[in-house]
Parts: sequence; structure tokens; C-alpha cells
Amino acid sequence: MKPKLVPLRIPSRWMISINNFLEVSTDEFTDDTYENVLDLDEDILQIVSQDHTRIVDLGWYPSFNPSGPYKVKLVELVDEENQPEKWDSPLFTFSSRSVSVIKDKIDFILQEVVEGRL
Repeated sequence: MKPKLVPLRIPSRWMISINNFLEVSTDEFTDDTYENVLDLDEDILQIVSQDHTRIVDLGWYPSFNPSGPYKVKLVELVDEENQPEKWDSPLFTFSSRSVSVIKDKIDFILQEVVEGRL
């Protein structure tokens, strides 16, 4: 049975371009026999706000690796052809292996952006 999506509080006018953020037990991810190993890659969640020129990006780094954590980044939204370095200089980063900790941090980041603090 496929795990459920993690419920997030996404403010209005944000667009979800990728959502594979699932309620999985990362504590059980100790080797490549973990049943949800393919759900832990670099492209898990991406939420975009044109209004605030921000992207919230979530991935597991390195992909499919049991020693990795989730990494969430807040990146300034720009034309990637003209300024690809924005991905290399995020406005905010955070790492954790915990689904609930990452969920809370994403909710926090989104609210901080909406209120103009990030």
C-alpha cells in the first residue's frame, strides 16, 4: 500500500509543481531493501510563488541513500538561463530525517515568505 501524501498548509497563490512528499518512516530506511526507497530522491516537492519570486524545494540527498536526510531549500525564483547560480545560493536551507520536522519547517518557510520575512 502506497503511503499518503504529507498534509501541508499551503497559502493561496502558491503552485505545486512536484509533490511526492509521503508519510514514510525514514527511521526504517537503513539499507536498499527499504520498501519506500524509490520515494526518497532529489525531486520530492517543489512549491512556487510567482508573487513572492520564491521556490521551496525538497529532496532526499543523496538520492536513495539510507545515510541521507531530507533537505529543504528556499530559492529566489529567476530565469534559470540568466542566473542559474541562485540554486547554489539558497535564501534558507534546513535538513532532517524526520517527516514531521520537515513538514513543520516547510509550513514555517511558506508563512515567513508570505509575511515578507524570507
